[in-house]
Amino acid sequence: MGDMLACLRGWHPGLAKAELAALMPDARLEMERSARWVRVHGGSDVRRSEALRIASGLQCFLLDAVVSTTDDGSPEAWLESMAAYVDAYPVEGTVAVRAWKQGSKIPGWSTSELSRQLGGVLFERGYSVDLEAPDHVLALVADGPTASLACGWMEGDGQAAFSNGERKAGERPFFKPVSLDPMLARLAVNMAAGPLERGPVVDPMTGTGGFLIEASLSGRNAIGIDIHSEMVQGANANLLWAHGGNDPEHAAVKRGDATRLPDVLPGEWSGKVAGFVLDPPYGRNSHGSMANDPLLEASLRSARAVAHPEAGFVLILPLHPLAEHTTDGLPLDHPFALLNGEWPDVQRLVTSCGWAPQSVHVERVHRSLSRLILHARCAPQD
Repeated sequence: MGDMLACLRGWHPGLAKAELAALMPDARLEMERSARWVRVHGGSDVRRSEALRIASGLQCFLLDAVVSTTDDGSPEAWLESMAAYVDAYPVEGTVAVRAWKQGSKIPGWSTSELSRQLGGVLFERGYSVDLEAPDHVLALVADGPTASLACGWMEGDGQAAFSNGERKAGERPFFKPVSLDPMLARLAVNMAAGPLERGPVVDPMTGTGGFLIEASLSGRNAIGIDIHSEMVQGANANLLWAHGGNDPEHAAVKRGDATRLPDVLPGEWSGKVAGFVLDPPYGRNSHGSMANDPLLEASLRSARAVAHPEAGFVLILPLHPLAEHTTDGLPLDHPFALLNGEWPDVQRLVTSCGWAPQSVHVERVHRSLSRLILHARCAPQD
């Protein structure tokens, strides 16, 4: 098999790439012309299939993908090159062509017409076309901002959105306005924990249980912890609701202290927790007896004490919006303006607790609020 091209969702390509890197640690990722395209070098079939099943930011893979620029070519020349591609990478069974565009149109290039002509190429080569349930789909993706085309045999569902419509935060039986969207919650879990086989996930301050829901629905063993009985009851109701009223055996909500995780978690989880996800309560939503920084420090140290050697940690903090909106990863020394505290102090705190910051991203919530998403990994201990 040649190169694979990962097609990412447009919501936040930078976070989607970080999620994919965490789920496929055995692969090397390389950015392509479009911010939503990533070349994937290596990586096992099992990891790729798993990423397609559980990732929040991944649309599909294009196998043996070809990326072309339209700046110096013509639709006719491109079609000739794709005829050669079909000859070089034949498949068995029924086929179909599916096309979509990202952003604006490419002037002088009709995605629908190219799709029709590409279908003609397949027909001329004796393929049986099945538009309803084909064995193989030849995908054509047009990226308007870079005037580029990507084409290849598709693995995955293509244009389908992350399936969170039936469990939006506002639909849960127990809801708070600060609840995270399922798309971000799932992505944070995947960034923190990596491949499924690495180990369980812990949310030390589970609140309404958004992280726990997404971890459990992806098949991970998971525990959500909260010190407040109201939150424990509410998160448990939400967990049952997300699983159709059934009590999942691999996930649970427990009342406990985020600063004393060994007292709450099963003994066999010690040294095996693969991921921690933390969206701490701040400001008017904070009801703890400790100040925010001491609480965060104690929680980070407690997590480090039970972490797998390759564990990850995702910390989400409220942030004043950036001057310029971006979905790219940002330097760790960027002068972020947190709503509470100073960013350099948070970095020093995370590092002092045994975690090595890896990347930082910003998600815009609305015009006066953004979220900072910090991804850290377990630092080796002396």
